[in-house]
Amino acid sequence: MGDRRENDDERVVGGQVDAGVVRAWVHGALGGLRAARERIDAVNVFPVADSDTGTNVLLTVTGGVELADQEPADATAGAVASAFARGAMLAARGNSGIIVSQYLAGLARRLDDGAAPADVAAALVHAARAARQSMTDPQEGTVLTVADVVAQAATTAADAGADVASLLAQVVDDAHRSLATVSATHPVLRRAHVLDAGACALLVVLGALARAAAGEQDAAPDVDWLPVTAASAGGTETLVGGSFEVMALVRGGSQDLGSALRQGLAGVGDSVAVVGADGWWHVHVHTDDPAAAIGVCAPGRREQVVVRALESPHGQGAAAADDGGWGLVVCTAAPALSPWFAAAGAVAVVACPEAPVTAEHVLRAITDTGAPRTVLVDGAGLDEGELAAVRAARGDSVTVLPAGDDVRAVVATLAVVGSVAGRPDDAGAAALARVRAVELEDVAGLPARAAELAGDGESVTVLHRDPLGDDDRREFERLAGGLEVTFVGPAGRGPALTVARD
Repeated sequence: MGDRRENDDERVVGGQVDAGVVRAWVHGALGGLRAARERIDAVNVFPVADSDTGTNVLLTVTGGVELADQEPADATAGAVASAFARGAMLAARGNSGIIVSQYLAGLARRLDDGAAPADVAAALVHAARAARQSMTDPQEGTVLTVADVVAQAATTAADAGADVASLLAQVVDDAHRSLATVSATHPVLRRAHVLDAGACALLVVLGALARAAAGEQDAAPDVDWLPVTAASAGGTETLVGGSFEVMALVRGGSQDLGSALRQGLAGVGDSVAVVGADGWWHVHVHTDDPAAAIGVCAPGRREQVVVRALESPHGQGAAAADDGGWGLVVCTAAPALSPWFAAAGAVAVVACPEAPVTAEHVLRAITDTGAPRTVLVDGAGLDEGELAAVRAARGDSVTVLPAGDDVRAVVATLAVVGSVAGRPDDAGAAALARVRAVELEDVAGLPARAAELAGDGESVTVLHRDPLGDDDRREFERLAGGLEVTFVGPAGRGPALTVARD
């Protein structure tokens, strides 16, 4: 195809890569993933069958495109590609999003103005290596294997004298042909009779790069090759590593926290992925102990800490489950309570002492609910300016319930998830208006302060800082009379006991 240039973007088509090619690529990848999201979600069975890989990679790439679009018009290909990768890393969702963001980071390090076929091949080799290194337990038969196939095919094509456009077209074709064979080598995917969802997403991204290099003005690739049927039930039976997904951004500054984070997280869960750029690390783990995972990140500045239950509806499943319904986001300063909130169906945002929760963090969690309307229970006392920014961004689709502390956040959450008629936000607000609470240092002090909880009510919530024995639980139930008692904890912080009546 030579060095033909198109229009005003001065893209070199066929011979080399420049900023115009990269800009066309990132938008083509976004368009392709929008078209492919539901199909990719439907085949997602590994590492967890939560039907969200297409959604996660779409959200990841959306963050990358937003940052790439902020680059000035005269930015180099390398600058645009680096911004794309960094935005994807910061916006990454799930195991698949982390892997794709690291793949993009590896690609960006070797992709700049004037990149010739050998340079593009080297970039694809580096990208495959970077994606694999992000995982503590890389699994063959997945997106990582397909990335290796792409890298090998690119090296072969470059050695054979292919130009950039031909090289990329060839490696994408080779990857498509090998995808079913590669996926069948993984036992979970083989039982479910599906392609690896992460590999499908990566091929959409690479398909856009091939089209951009070929000079296509609309670089969004065709996605008709993706399957239209969901996985069979035989491959979707287990959760890997734990019941909760924890993701967090950790700022390490000049420290290289990658190895320590990977090692520490591997000790508390599975599906560990850690990627870094510009002093930031994005971590992902499946675990039964979110507080321990959050604690592993403590050597750095922790923010955007999100916990959700893996069995909650995600991706396409969330959209179906919450069609016309409500999502729930709870902000808490108690890492130990995050699994309780997540098990109740919330996306839990954990405020760590090093950094405040911002509107950006909350808006990300609202997006992750997949619901058109959201109740935001603020148990962490968020800054009013940040809450105003959330309201400005979401308007009437979000209702903020200012719980202010842990026990009231629990009460509001119980009211929201237990509402069976009317609006759940109204139920939560009414519960907060009714609730009365007392703080105690031991169970023995409750009778003397029972008068503070007197009056009408239906339930008592007991938030305990430390483990609570069976005898103490029975004493609470006796003192509550006929009221329903809910025990929540250990919270790991605050008074020994906080008792609230609703």
